[in-house]
Amino acid sequence: MDRLTTRVIGIALAAAVVSAAFIGGFVLGHARTGIVPSIAPSARSDAERAVSEVRRILRRQALKPSTEESMTVGVVEGILESLDDDYAMYFDPRHFEYFQEQNQGEFYGIGITIAGKDGTAYIVSVIEDTPAERAGLKAEDRIVGIDGDEREKWDIDDVVKRIRGPEGTEVTVSVRRGDEEELRDFRIERAKIDYPNLMKRKVGDDVGYIRLLSFNGKAAEDISKAMRDLRKDGAKGFVLDLRNNPGGMLDESVDVASLFIEDGVIVRVEKRNGPEETHRARRGKATDAPLVVLVNENSASASEIVAGALQDYGRAPLVGAKTFGKGSVQTVEELSTGGAVKFTIAHYLTPKSRVIDGKGLTPDVAVDMKHEDAADEETDVQLKRAVEELRKLL
Repeated sequence: MDRLTTRVIGIALAAAVVSAAFIGGFVLGHARTGIVPSIAPSARSDAERAVSEVRRILRRQALKPSTEESMTVGVVEGILESLDDDYAMYFDPRHFEYFQEQNQGEFYGIGITIAGKDGTAYIVSVIEDTPAERAGLKAEDRIVGIDGDEREKWDIDDVVKRIRGPEGTEVTVSVRRGDEEELRDFRIERAKIDYPNLMKRKVGDDVGYIRLLSFNGKAAEDISKAMRDLRKDGAKGFVLDLRNNPGGMLDESVDVASLFIEDGVIVRVEKRNGPEETHRARRGKATDAPLVVLVNENSASASEIVAGALQDYGRAPLVGAKTFGKGSVQTVEELSTGGAVKFTIAHYLTPKSRVIDGKGLTPDVAVDMKHEDAADEETDVQLKRAVEELRKLL
């Protein structure tokens, strides 16, 4: 059996562009091949014997016996629930395929980014010219129902699984907006989302602005190219905008930080058993130009790795709001059935061993702002302050 091992450091597949990126959690990993050993009856655990016994009883006596597929889902999800791991989940083969597509940069869904806090799933942003925008969904809408299944608390991964789907199919998303009691229902046809992961532009004559939406497999390459283009256009320094970036691949976070840091530890990973694992700068620094990093409460995991490393080394001040605080690492293990399981295997720390999980990063320059104000350069006070701080360094 081919088994794919991947490390996920996004917000649990969360803060995902549902149909575009998630959450976080994109992936990093290495492929490996292994064989699942057979287990002799005498060596089977009590749990395995109980599962086999219940399956036989249900097949023989249940009025409506479960299908093999539903039993598999139930057993696997039950095992994962026993971990007391907020990020553990099961992907059936179809949703695992969506997961893999996303990390390759292809997205099918409705065109929103989402995040979750304390069981509340909310829309972080709505991508322009997508089914979600045309339907009328807005940032800050709280997702309460999907296809008639209403809940006050949602697991972000479950939201991603339910909203994503094949092009041309429909999904109904029920949201609560502001203080409204009545839910708003939006029936939306899924589509392929053409979603640039990076946006760049000049601010004035001297500042290069780069916004990274997620740490997919091309993040470092895209940033490097953007900096070259902006330098040719006269940029003397850069603002790297990681606001609302839910994270992604661990390798890419290290590679992005390495564009600005010559040498040293980028992130420390603490596992259950074994020595601390360190990931060092490795691509070769791309620029010595002054840098400022924008962060907010939806900057998570891989974004926090990069921001934390740049802050620890004094390479760039952080401007904006305190970050999300997701400092755990998940692995995704492909199963012989075609599905996969995700669960937490480690925590990560900054180069100076600062704990991020549950705490987040405090910006060097705090600037509060409403999410909707970021849509307009005139009202984006965080960006204005970042440009001011950068020009002090030019």
